[in-house]
Amino acid sequence: MPMLIHKRPDGTEKTLEFTNKPLIVGRLPESEISVRDSFISRVHCGFTFANNQFSLKDLGSTNGTYRNGARVFECALSSGDKIQVGNTTLVFEIDSKNNNASLRQIPQMVAPPLTVGGSTPPRPDLKQVTAPVNPPASRPASPGVKPK
Repeated sequence: MPMLIHKRPDGTEKTLEFTNKPLIVGRLPESEISVRDSFISRVHCGFTFANNQFSLKDLGSTNGTYRNGARVFECALSSGDKIQVGNTTLVFEIDSKNNNASLRQIPQMVAPPLTVGGSTPPRPDLKQVTAPVNPPASRPASPGVKPK
């Protein structure tokens, strides 16, 4: 049976062997492919190898599993497929020499934390200028409407 190599964003790798059970992707630490992403399910999707074909199956996830931008419930995989689970992208590759697969996890883009009130914290290197805005004295008439 071929192997699946999970390449994590921190540079570490985990080698997994395909068996008759799917290799589970989920946010639980005990998942074969554990992904820290609050938008994926505890048991999100699974990878299998049967009849000389790699496959992906959604396992009832809340936010869905996507391959190359399209939602999938079960599909065959090809080298270069991009799999989206939550906010995480996994790139699937097949090594044609030994028929092993790799799953490269792309680092998530994380927005900076919001401050209290949702405003941006002040930067000491920038001078903040505040100018009052005076409302217009009268509203201009809409085109084609004559005032009475």
